[in-house]
Amino acid sequence: MTDAVPEDPVDLRLVLPALGAWAGAASGVTPGRAAVVLAIAGATLVVAGWTRRAWVAAATGAAVAGSIVVAWLWATGLAASTPAGLARDGALVEVRAVVSSDVRTWEASGTRPGLALLPVTVQWIEARGDAWQGRVPATVRSTGGDAARDLAFPVGATIEFQALAAPADPGDRSIGTLALRGDVAQLESPQGLAALANRFREGLRTAMGHSPSEQAGLVPSLVVGDTSAVPSEVTDDFTTTGLTHLTAVSGTNLTLMLGFCLALARGAGVRGWWLRGIGVLVTVVFVVVCRAEPSVLRAAAMGLVALAATGLARDRRRGLRNLCVAVLGLVLVDPWLARSWGFALSVTASAGILWWGGPWQARMRRWAPGWVAEALAIPLSAQIATQPIVTVLSGSVSVVGLPANMLVGPFVGPVTVIGLAAAVVSLVSPPVAGVLGWAAGWCVQPILLVAHAGAAAPAATWRWAVSPTGIAVLALLCVVVAVGVVPRVLDSRWGSALLVMVVLVGALRSPPQAGWPDDWAVIACDVGQGGAQLFRAGRHSAVIVDTGPDPGLLADCLRLAGVDDVPLLVLTHPHADHVGGVSALGDDSGIGVGMVLIGPASWQDAGARLLGHLPAPHVTHAGDVVRAGQVTWTTLAAGGAWSDPISAGDGDSAAENDAGVVGRVDVDGITALATGDIEVAGQQALVASGVDLHADVLVVPHHGSPNQDERFVEAVGASVALVQVGEDNDYGHPAGSTLALVGARGAAVFRTDLQGAIAIRTDPLEVVTQR
Repeated sequence: MTDAVPEDPVDLRLVLPALGAWAGAASGVTPGRAAVVLAIAGATLVVAGWTRRAWVAAATGAAVAGSIVVAWLWATGLAASTPAGLARDGALVEVRAVVSSDVRTWEASGTRPGLALLPVTVQWIEARGDAWQGRVPATVRSTGGDAARDLAFPVGATIEFQALAAPADPGDRSIGTLALRGDVAQLESPQGLAALANRFREGLRTAMGHSPSEQAGLVPSLVVGDTSAVPSEVTDDFTTTGLTHLTAVSGTNLTLMLGFCLALARGAGVRGWWLRGIGVLVTVVFVVVCRAEPSVLRAAAMGLVALAATGLARDRRRGLRNLCVAVLGLVLVDPWLARSWGFALSVTASAGILWWGGPWQARMRRWAPGWVAEALAIPLSAQIATQPIVTVLSGSVSVVGLPANMLVGPFVGPVTVIGLAAAVVSLVSPPVAGVLGWAAGWCVQPILLVAHAGAAAPAATWRWAVSPTGIAVLALLCVVVAVGVVPRVLDSRWGSALLVMVVLVGALRSPPQAGWPDDWAVIACDVGQGGAQLFRAGRHSAVIVDTGPDPGLLADCLRLAGVDDVPLLVLTHPHADHVGGVSALGDDSGIGVGMVLIGPASWQDAGARLLGHLPAPHVTHAGDVVRAGQVTWTTLAAGGAWSDPISAGDGDSAAENDAGVVGRVDVDGITALATGDIEVAGQQALVASGVDLHADVLVVPHHGSPNQDERFVEAVGASVALVQVGEDNDYGHPAGSTLALVGARGAAVFRTDLQGAIAIRTDPLEVVTQR
């Protein structure tokens, strides 16, 4: 046997400068004290490195300081523009803009209206008698049932409309949001490359017209990142199985296109600079067809790097250096990428493949065919490298991600190539394109089957604490596994088989949730800006008070708590942030509901539609007592009139909020007070009624709004206060005065926006948070 020739050392000199540029750009787009401190540190490092001839240190300092300056210039120029000033003033504006990307839509959920967002480049804007011309990015917003239709314009079209401007969030690559105030008129149709790209994408969608809906939606997504027709069920299953990267434009798309086109060129005898020219041409076509926006530019750069990572390029030894150059170039061209999670995932995945993928493949090739080694080593290295970031975003670890990516790998290439052929042929022969589209659809069917089967596994994902400690522990585990476990496991077929077996067993049964008590008594679910509490009625049973705004978030909370039966559902009042998630309950969802309690306020037709899939609701009054397993519910207040049942959320009148149901919940030896959104008048009425308000746990009224009565808080005398509130909400919840008031009365305050879901156990009283 011939001894393997050792590889040259990996070139690491650009790693620190690339990381420095990344950090500098991320801080520079939101200028502040941190950016100034980092810039001074970078300049100091340049001087020290130059003096001592430590060129890597000097380059790192220059990258940090330089990227901060570049990012600051970009961000300051955008913020100082006239349109940005109008957005900060909340002005009513007349706008002429060019559509820069496809519309993104969200369907109505529960009582939440539909939403559509359209990225545009503003070219002309007028307000208060003054006009401005130029080019700045913005987002057009439309809500309601016709939102998607209001903004259904092709990329490259020139449109004109009236809108109410609102400022962008800090760090956004935009002058702000333009909320429609009227109809949108199209002034010009797309021209040139934009028109050709639209025909290309539309031709692919038409070519898929004879395929089932899931196939027809997924093929354009894999080929050109067109997710407009991907069913929500497919999106959810791809998220669970770690296949989301296939449904969006990524470096994988370009890697496959380049690999196919360059292979054809080599077969035709093309070599040298002509071959490189073809690669550049394919990349340009990719960017035009998939939209020349930041995510696509990132994918183009990362796709070129991925060629080296997956072995399609000639020089793997310099792959990490090429990746660093790509990072440096991208954060200087578009500093906002430095704050993009997608960018972070692309970089870490490519780095993982470059650092671990090759050596792991080499170990496996000693006993396995090359295609088997690549199918296991490449997705495994990418998943380990990206797992901490994925967990930050999802709060979970996908157990089925590795086998799912291994199984679908052989089908991604054929789908992409045949789908690309269908799109090209559609420009000259739609019937032939239809045949190719049908073939691409059946090539994508195995991917769909893998996604559905993986998502159906009993423990497809494991919940993980999204806290600094939790993520640090996970990152350390990933390093230990990558350095000390995987290389030894992949050395033999038996070790690799054991790895696959461990993954399969893990997908069938999840481990106990870290820090999540089996004997919880109360859980405040993390449902964003809304309210939903669980009170343990039995082993897999809970009384629920309110459902939050989103069925998916409530379903996640119930799943993690192991609840599949709800003997009693109490809805305090018909605001969307308290009842919007009710569709997660009922026989269709597999979670039965025994009784529904509502207040005497009329829910009218909207309420009947919302609750139509549940048992007929009972109207409750003060003094009513309902027992469900270990839980006793006592209604303390319920009444009032509603002018607008099933209204949108927090912005409604105090009278409506005070008309909600308030109840005392006795469970497992502790007492909790469920308060809905009652405000000062409702709290004062409760105190005046003389009813016993004392409780161990207080669900702070109205998400911690400033409208609180001191005597009410004193009468409750809770030792634990729960504030259910969404991160960075627009209402200023919770108010500082409320936190001070509750804390001064001896209660320990816990917030879902900072700590995630909150569980309380008894004997002794203990609070466990998700983060």
